[in-house]
Amino acid sequence: MRLSAATPFARGGNRLCFVHPERADVCVKVPRPDVDLAEKRRRKGLKGRLKLAASFDDNRVEAETLTALHQRVGPALAAFAPRFLGWVETDLGRGVAVDLIRDVDGAIATPLKQHVWERGLDAPLQAALAEFSAFWVRERVPSRELLLHNIVARRHGDDALRLVAIDGLGNADLLPLSRWSARLAKKKSARKVERLRARIDILLATRAAGGHPGEHGFLSAAARAAP
Repeated sequence: MRLSAATPFARGGNRLCFVHPERADVCVKVPRPDVDLAEKRRRKGLKGRLKLAASFDDNRVEAETLTALHQRVGPALAAFAPRFLGWVETDLGRGVAVDLIRDVDGAIATPLKQHVWERGLDAPLQAALAEFSAFWVRERVPSRELLLHNIVARRHGDDALRLVAIDGLGNADLLPLSRWSARLAKKKSARKVERLRARIDILLATRAAGGHPGEHGFLSAAARAAP
């Protein structure tokens, strides 16, 4: 698959995200050529050395995590997290294929950070946040920090939103005790949701103060356009 001539619709810290050239409902994530995984591991110091090198491969971690989560939680998870669809070989390296989250009109779903910055904590977002939080805690979904640019606000009706976590899933702890304890897992998920709400409040305060939201977490109008 040739991606080098295409423009990624999103750029993360370690990967580039492309629309699959033959399937508009599929996202292909490939490693950024300027990111060295070995250097990334070294910068983590002792914690990095204690973790397996494979844990720094975002594509591998995402494929394994999404597969395991969908098997455990079942079909309901598809409303809140993409599915792993397989591996693809590209001219930019091996890529992971996952669901590309689009609005009901076909546009790529807006990052949560962008929605909050442009629209605030409006009623549809409040309802979507409550739905997402309840599901996340009830199903004990493991994740790293729930960052605003790793979640999208998908429009699935005239005035209805659903939050979907598109990155950052899985347990990054050296000793993942919550993996073996449902009680600890639920408490950990609840803390992640609380910190997500705090991040929204901080972004709203920044906007109110006339500050700058930063560079990450915004899609261009061209990237958001329906296919």
